[in-house]
Amino acid sequence: MDALNWAKRFVSISDLEQNTIMHARKTLLFDDFGRAWIKKGNDNAFDVAMGAYDGAEICELVGLFILYDLETNLGAESVGLYRDDGLAVLRKCSGSDADRMRKKITEIFKSYGLRISVETNLKSVNFLDVNLNLINGSYKPYSKPNNPPVYINTSSNHPPTIIRNIPAAISKRISTLSSSKEIFDQAAETYSEALSSCGYSEKIQYSEKENINSTKQDNSKKKNKSRKRKVIWFNPPFSKNVKTNVGGTFIRLINKHFPRGSKLFKIFNKNSVKVSYSCMRNIGAIMKSHNAQIRRSADKPPEKECNCRKKDSCPLSGKCLSQAIVYKATVNSDNESKQYIGLAGGTFKERYNNHTKSFRLEKYKKETELSKYVWGLKHKDEKFNISWDIVQKSNTKMRKSGICNLCLEEKMAILNSKMSNPRISLNKRSELISKCRHSRVKKK
Repeated sequence: MDALNWAKRFVSISDLEQNTIMHARKTLLFDDFGRAWIKKGNDNAFDVAMGAYDGAEICELVGLFILYDLETNLGAESVGLYRDDGLAVLRKCSGSDADRMRKKITEIFKSYGLRISVETNLKSVNFLDVNLNLINGSYKPYSKPNNPPVYINTSSNHPPTIIRNIPAAISKRISTLSSSKEIFDQAAETYSEALSSCGYSEKIQYSEKENINSTKQDNSKKKNKSRKRKVIWFNPPFSKNVKTNVGGTFIRLINKHFPRGSKLFKIFNKNSVKVSYSCMRNIGAIMKSHNAQIRRSADKPPEKECNCRKKDSCPLSGKCLSQAIVYKATVNSDNESKQYIGLAGGTFKERYNNHTKSFRLEKYKKETELSKYVWGLKHKDEKFNISWDIVQKSNTKMRKSGICNLCLEEKMAILNSKMSNPRISLNKRSELISKCRHSRVKKK
C-alpha cells in the first residue's frame, strides 16, 4: 500500500484501481479435496504468487519505492536493484560506517515486512552473471558454483537458425562480460566445453568492444531513420519430422495469391508478412501436461449434461450443458439449407439463449451471421427449422501465441466448411483472422 501511495505522486491511480490491485494480491491454494490453504500467520491472504501475471510489475514498483526510501533516508545515491538482487557503492566510507549503513538498510526492509542479507566492505562482488572488481576496475563472467552452463543440443528439435546462432550469441555475451581478452580466454574454456558436450564443433571467440559498441550505434542510427512498418508474423511450429518447407511454401502462396497490382498487395507482401518458426513443447512438458489432465479427469465428479425440463426438447440432444465446444447450426428452409459454425466458451445453453434472443428481438438481428440470415427468412415469410450439433470438444487453454485451443478449432471447422461446400456456409472469411476472445494476456 505504501508503494502505491508513493506511485500516486507520479501517475494517476484511482481508488478503484488501487482496490483492484490489492484484491488481486489475495492468493489461495486449493488441494485435490477442495480445501483452501493460505500462508501461516497471513490473515488477509496477501501474497504475490510466483508466476502471477503482474508479479514482475509489482516487484519493480516495490523496488523503486525502496530505492527512493534508501536515497531519502540514507543519502545513498549509487544503489541499484534488479528483482531480488541489489548493489550499492559507498565512497569515502570506513568499515564501521559501512556496517552502520548495513544495519539501517536491514531496519528499512524489516519495517516493510521484508528480510534482506547485506554484505559490506567488499572489494569484489558478484552481481547477476558478472563479477565486479573495485580494485582494478575489471569485470568478468560469473556463474554460481556447481552450476555448469547447459545449451540446446544440436540434435534437438529446434529451428536450425536458433541452433546455428547459439555459439555466436554466447561469444558475444561472454565478450561483453569480460573487460579484456585475457579474462575472456580464462572463462572461454568452460563455455567451449559446454558447447562441445552439446554437439557443437565451434568454440567461442572474443569480440572487440569497439566492434560491439559500433554495431549498437549503427543499429540505433538505422532505427531512427527507418519508419516503423506494420508486420504480420506467421509462426508455424517447427519439427524435424516435417519435410515440407512450411515457411517457403507460405511465402510462395503469398506471392501467388497477392501479386503486384492486387488490391491487397500493400497489406500482404514479402515486406509486411514475415515467417518465424516457433518451438514445440519438449517431451517433459508434454508428459507433465498429459499427467495433469489425467489427474484432473480422475478427481473430477461427473458433470450434469442437461438441465432442460423436457429432455425431448433439448436443442443439443441432452448435452446442452457441454462447455468449450465448437457447434454447428443447420438452417433448413423450403428452398435451401445453410450452416453456421460457432463456439461456446461456457455452456452451450448460454450461447443458445443468446441466439434465440437475437431471433426474437429484431434490434439484435445483426449480432451474428446466423441471426441475419434468420431475419432474412422471416421477412420473406419462409418457414424454417434449426438443428444443432457438436462439431468438436476443446478447451480454452491458452497457447504461447496468445490464442486458445477453442478458437483454433472453430477457425479450422469454418475453413473445412467453406472448403467442402462454400455455398451453404454462413460464416465470413474475416472470422478466420479474428482475435481470440478468451485471451487473458494483454499484448503490448
